[in-house]
Amino acid sequence: MNKEQKMVNEDKALEANILLGLFKATVEQSTYLNNELKQKPKQVFNQWQKQGFKLLDELEKRNQVNIEYLENLTDIIHNVVLEVRKQSKK
Repeated sequence: MNKEQKMVNEDKALEANILLGLFKATVEQSTYLNNELKQKPKQVFNQWQKQGFKLLDELEKRNQVNIEYLENLTDIIHNVVLEVRKQSKK
């Protein structure tokens, strides 16, 4: 594999990790909405949340993600969300 192809693969891996980090943070943050939705929206939301956790668990079992790196990315995203919440209360 040449240097250029290696860089392309590393860029794709980075983008995949960023998307997984965003997805993981979204699923985790979505727990704030528990008990807020009613009826059908609540059912759909709960299914989406459960499927999200299942997907992440499956990817971790298959070693398709670097768990430590994904946790670090997710922590960064959570911190940004906390900052957004703080800023919106000013």
